[in-house]
Amino acid sequence: MESPEEVNLFRGWPNPALLPTDALAEASATVMASPTIRVPALMYGPDEGYQPLREHLAQWLTAFYQPRHPISSERICITGGASQNLACIFQVFTDPSYTRNVWMAAPTYFLACRIMDDAGFAGRLRAVPHDESGLDLTFLRQELVKAEEKAQAEQRLEPV
Repeated sequence: MESPEEVNLFRGWPNPALLPTDALAEASATVMASPTIRVPALMYGPDEGYQPLREHLAQWLTAFYQPRHPISSERICITGGASQNLACIFQVFTDPSYTRNVWMAAPTYFLACRIMDDAGFAGRLRAVPHDESGLDLTFLRQELVKAEEKAQAEQRLEPV
């Protein structure tokens, strides 16, 4: 059993005391009380997520970070969390028959390796070391050159 002072970071789960159970119960009751809200809430929604939520997040992010240009809701996608988002990124932006390697900061998100394996990249995950100033870009450049040289030697230059 964990002591009250101990924080278990093994799974990345929040402390149960941080879970907003009362707020979720109240919000759920509000949603379920209105057919105009509950029906769309229980149906499959758009792939990008609920548009009013995306718009609200865009407004909040713009107010909080104050970028030069407002953040567009079109650039926001609501997912079930980091793992689902990472899986979606691999589905959209990679091709297991062409993507040579996947480069990640080391150490990395503990579920990332399994997600990459599931996306078809088993054995192609590569670590990029970092220090207090960030990723070691010299190392990354050298390794990218090596990967390209290997692909050329094996004549793997085009998607399959």
